Amino acid sequence: MKETFGEYIHKLRTEGCMTLTKLAAALDLDQSTLSKIENGKRNIPAEILPKLALTFSLDIKELEKEYYSEKIAEIIYSYDEPKNVLKLAEEKAKYFKLKNIKQGEIKF
Repeated sequence: MKETFGEYIHKLRTEGCMTLTKLAAALDLDQSTLSKIENGKRNIPAEILPKLALTFSLDIKELEKEYYSEKIAEIIYSYDEPKNVLKLAEEKAKYFKLKNIKQGEIKF
C-alpha cells in the first residue's frame, strides 16, 4: 500500500532529522499548516512542490507524479471500479493532447 503525500512528507522530514518548524520555514508555511498536511487534515498546495523538491533533493517530475496521482485517487476512490474511470480519463487525456487543450481551458 502506498502512503499518503502527507505521510511521505513526514517520513522525509523525520528521516532527514528536520524539525517541523525548520521544514515549515523552508516551504514558507506556518508550522500548524505543515502539521495538518502531514496528518492528512489539509492538502499541500501544488506551488510548494518545487520548494519541497529542492529541500530534499528530489526529482520534481517524480514528486509531481506522486502529488497528482493522490489527487486522482481522492476523486475516484469511492467508485466500485476505479480502473474503468482511469481508463476513460486516460482516453480523454489523449484526446485533450490531440486537440491541444490545455489545463483550465476545458469548459463543461
